[in-house]
Amino acid sequence: MQQEFDSNKQMDRLPAGRTISIPVSGTMLTMPCFFPSISCVKTNLGILEYLRTIKAVGHPLFLISAYDIYNAGSQKSAIIRKALKESVEDGRAVILDSGNYESYWVKDADWTRAKYWSCLSSCYYGFAFHFDKRLQKIKRGTVQSITNEIERSVLGDQRKARIGTVLPIVHAPNEILPEIAVQIAVRLNPVMIAVPERELGDGLIERSLTVARVRKLLNQLGRYYPIHLLGTGNPLSILIYVMCGADSFDGLEWCQTTVNFDNALLYHFHQREFFGEQSRYDSLNIPYAQATLAHNLEFYRIWMQRIQNSLPNITHMARSYLPKEFFETLKNRLNTV
Repeated sequence: MQQEFDSNKQMDRLPAGRTISIPVSGTMLTMPCFFPSISCVKTNLGILEYLRTIKAVGHPLFLISAYDIYNAGSQKSAIIRKALKESVEDGRAVILDSGNYESYWVKDADWTRAKYWSCLSSCYYGFAFHFDKRLQKIKRGTVQSITNEIERSVLGDQRKARIGTVLPIVHAPNEILPEIAVQIAVRLNPVMIAVPERELGDGLIERSLTVARVRKLLNQLGRYYPIHLLGTGNPLSILIYVMCGADSFDGLEWCQTTVNFDNALLYHFHQREFFGEQSRYDSLNIPYAQATLAHNLEFYRIWMQRIQNSLPNITHMARSYLPKEFFETLKNRLNTV
């Protein structure tokens, strides 16, 4: 089902030293990478405004919810679909999300797999996450039952996909999550394996250790399987998880907050002036919201490039940004994985 890769290029036994690129939307996606998420939930502007901003600044990748496309109304939905088609044709890496995050927060129990399939079969994208609504309800099952459900769901959705590849999401208690990730890799040979950050553990240390365990087991399979963390948009968290073996991320922080280029810390969306002019957009005569979004997108582009360039010794970069005591604790705990 999934695309094969050259194992000699993808193999890497040392997570801190990896450099990988994977094909998506007709281009090569260099990892680690961050997908700015576009959603109707907990955001200030409309879907089209976010899409226009991403296009205007030439940002090369993003994630968008099928729920928002389906429920935008016929006129807006047509505009969104046209924008997705143009994005893919322009070589942007586009992920179509299943929409279960939005349906949960707006309390829409009528968001169904059939509605998601209508977007899978009619939209343009590179990757799509499988419809994981049922899995969220049975995630307290066994390794076997959860693995079976993920496999069934991914294969069912892939049959409805228009042009893209459907990626698995692993929902499971963190103590068995690494084992399930390995089973999914063996069964589906996916381009990438996604895990919700919130299910990795209760705190940043525990979550980091879970990522490290997943990476360690996956690396024993003889092929490099990238790990995508759902809902991870904090720059320092991204840095930490990359150090532990994760490769790809998405989050709403880029449109909910504003980021200080100097220390990678997030502030309230309307506090961008605290930092002076850090991006090329800060002094332009454009509306504040659009300038802040462009400011944030420029930061994430530069931040991920810095992380990519630092991969041979990512701990040096982490040490320079993280609190000393936290960094030493994390480093010592990682040595036990």
